[in-house]
Amino acid sequence: MKLTILMYHKIDEPSPGVRFPGNYVAPSAFDAQMRALKAWGYETIAFEQWLDYRSGLSHSLPRRPLIVTFDDGYTCFDRNAWPVLRSLGMSATVFLVAGQIGGTNAWDKDEQQERLLDADRIRTLQTDGVSFGSHSVSHPPLAKIAPDLALDELTRSRTELGGLLGREVTVFAYPFSNQTSLVRDLARQAGYRCAVRGKGRMNWRHTDPFGLRRIKVEHDMTVDDLRRRLARERYLRLL
Repeated sequence: MKLTILMYHKIDEPSPGVRFPGNYVAPSAFDAQMRALKAWGYETIAFEQWLDYRSGLSHSLPRRPLIVTFDDGYTCFDRNAWPVLRSLGMSATVFLVAGQIGGTNAWDKDEQQERLLDADRIRTLQTDGVSFGSHSVSHPPLAKIAPDLALDELTRSRTELGGLLGREVTVFAYPFSNQTSLVRDLARQAGYRCAVRGKGRMNWRHTDPFGLRRIKVEHDMTVDDLRRRLARERYLRLL
């Protein structure tokens, strides 16, 4: 059994002058990708379902389990991604930067600033079925700061988001996918059940739950590109 986790940031058309267009996927492209995934037999699950399967608490998963994730919590998720997912009966996990709820992507000082989801909308989306995880307090590269500061980012964001959501936050996304074995240990110490990074691979049952891999969907990735990418990853895991 292999787990596919897709990684998105902004489902929107980039405005002129953006520095990182790779973080954008056009709404029409996203719609086509989700419809294709459904047609290929992928079914979305929650991280908790995968963790229960991995630990033996559950023996039932879809034939092709999928988790669709969004980093940072931009308002374009609400406008352009969630309506598509909801109409297809698909779920999503959004990773929030606890210190910027209702703010902007202040960590990208040289990038155009875009609005992030505010507290009221986050709670409404959670009621509608969206899952939320932590993406730290201020979005630093955790492996490049002192361990005590990294642990504070992990623990404080978990506490603050838990208060906002009214539930325990169990999943973390490493900012910039920057992590080491020490940072993974700190995430465990902070109380998370798992954490995700980039690296563009599928996961299998014995993948470290604090090093789960995600396939980043780039702005120029067509449906055929995505199909070939997923087929290649599934084949590699069979070798």
